[in-house]
Amino acid sequence: MDSLLLLVDAALLAGLSVWMSVAVADNWRHPKLNEEAVAMVLRFDLMAEQYPDDYKMLAHRRIEDRRTIRFLFQSMRLAETIAAALLVLATVSLLAAAVGLLTPLFSHGFAILSTTYFVCIWMGFVIGGNYFAYWYCHQWAQSNHFMVMYWGLFVLLILLI
Repeated sequence: MDSLLLLVDAALLAGLSVWMSVAVADNWRHPKLNEEAVAMVLRFDLMAEQYPDDYKMLAHRRIEDRRTIRFLFQSMRLAETIAAALLVLATVSLLAAAVGLLTPLFSHGFAILSTTYFVCIWMGFVIGGNYFAYWYCHQWAQSNHFMVMYWGLFVLLILLI
């Protein structure tokens, strides 16, 4: 039964691993796509255009410096890359534990920490996005960040029980 539970945990973690790896690969191959989306949020582009009165209340939060925006995007991409690597390694670790190559305690702990890191990245996007009021004009991003965060939380809950 222990091997079966480790395999189930590995399957759930593999889903997060593959999703995060694809996202990271796209951010490395086509960085301008996501970097420009981040820039639009940080500069309040759409809010200034669509909700000018509300924008005036938050305009002091605006980040326009290209170097700062690039640094923030690169930091996000690095954090996501680390998450993808940790999730892949944790998945492999769970599989190794299922066949007796590693201890279940180590592999399970590694999976919990890796999943927590994944959830924290998306929590950071939700919090950062809230600071930049992305719920005004970037609801698709906010919804995506919440869904991925919840997905990670659900996997984490399974790992914890």
